[in-house]
Amino acid sequence: MKKHLITFAWACTMLAAPAFVAAQQMDPNMPGMQHDAKPADAQGMGVVKAIDTGKGTITLQHEAIAAIGWPAMTMPFKVASPDLLKVAKVGDKVTFTLHPAGMASTLTAIRPAR
Repeated sequence: MKKHLITFAWACTMLAAPAFVAAQQMDPNMPGMQHDAKPADAQGMGVVKAIDTGKGTITLQHEAIAAIGWPAMTMPFKVASPDLLKVAKVGDKVTFTLHPAGMASTLTAIRPAR
């Protein structure tokens, strides 16, 4: 009986070891293995709806931003620098760069649209 248990334990180890090694060597670039990581920055286009220098925010009615999965919407953005609030005025069509973080996203660049 002892001999059968030893043989059984050895067989289980031999069958499980290749699967364990294969799992450790998986290629993270294999299709389906990528994570849905959001980009560090995203580009957008929109219209300036409000500027609040006291709060350091600019409200944009922006088009959909596919890179981060956002639909078109109107929302305020904190600006990375107060100087960004001087680049455009209410009603201007602009292109912008933002660091996405949901409602805490930060506008890092803005310029008039062409």
